[in-house]
This record gives sequence, C-alpha cells and structure tokens, in this order.
Amino acid sequence: MIADKVKELELENNTLKAQVEELQDICGSRGSLPKNCEYCQNFIQHYVKCGSMYVPTYDGHCVAGNRPQKSKVIETCKSFSEKTYGKNCI
Repeated sequence: MIADKVKELELENNTLKAQVEELQDICGSRGSLPKNCEYCQNFIQHYVKCGSMYVPTYDGHCVAGNRPQKSKVIETCKSFSEKTYGKNCI
C-alpha cells in the first residue's frame, strides 16, 4: 500500500519536472529581467527595523561606486552585472 503511494508520487514528481523543463525552454531560465539596480549584483538593499523584523526600503546603494538614480528601465550604468542565484542565495 505504501509502495503504491510512493510510486504514484514518483510518477507525479517526474511529470512535474518535465513540465518545469518545458516551461524553462519556452520562457528561459528566469526570463529577461530589466537591467536596473534591483537586479544588479552590485546593488545593496537598505532595510529598516519595524518592530521585531526588518523591512526592505525603496532605497539602497551601489558597491561599484555609482549612485542609483531614477532613470528609464532601458538605461543602465556600465557597472551592471546580473545577480546570480546559487545554493546559499535567496
């Protein structure tokens, strides 16, 4: 009885993996993100303490030495480097 349930779950898991791969082929791994500060590896998000938790603000700073400016999405600085998400990243 348990073995049948395990087989059923494994089959469902394989089906879902195939669907995820198909969607990644269609859309790309993360899609195309705009090249603005929010998605840059050099951008450090600022937070404020609210009670017992920290909440992100709509501000931050650039570790490459550039000032984040309000600009059009298609305009980027020369230091833009897309964030990479790995094992220890959120």
